[in-house]
Amino acid sequence: MVVEWFYLATPIVALAVMVVVQAVMLRLRRGEQFFGSVVTGFAAGLLAVLALQVALLIVFPRNLDRWVLALLANPAIYVMLAYCFYNFINLGHASIRIRIFKECDDRGGFITHEELRTVYDDELIKEARLKRLLEGGDVVRDGDRWKLVNPRLVPVAKMVFGLKKFVLGRESEFDHLN
Repeated sequence: MVVEWFYLATPIVALAVMVVVQAVMLRLRRGEQFFGSVVTGFAAGLLAVLALQVALLIVFPRNLDRWVLALLANPAIYVMLAYCFYNFINLGHASIRIRIFKECDDRGGFITHEELRTVYDDELIKEARLKRLLEGGDVVRDGDRWKLVNPRLVPVAKMVFGLKKFVLGRESEFDHLN
């Protein structure tokens, strides 16, 4: 096996450590302290990438390019992967907050509870999502049923919900409300 593959794999291994540690922390804390689990997972992954780099430099100390990869590139790649992962799992919360910020700003810095409920009513959100699926040709209405026509995004949805279930212990941030 080529030694460089070990160097290239370390940021991915560190990301896996981050994900597993975060998932374990969320389960131990029963879903509380989401951000704390992210920080703990990130720190564990950072320690993993650094430890792996040190181990690889000790075992394979020959070339200068490997030192550059180990000391500069791999920690930076890990941080970027961790940032992407955090944004992936935080996407649902962030998109709602961003919309609420915009609604508040559009109304001069505040929004009443009733105004917010009219904008973010569950039924309105569901109807808007179904309309996009209809317009995109992904589903059709067949009487009182919705029929999947184009399953192109089903594998993506399964992957997203699988990752959410693995990390968060549930498929949605709202599962604990049911």
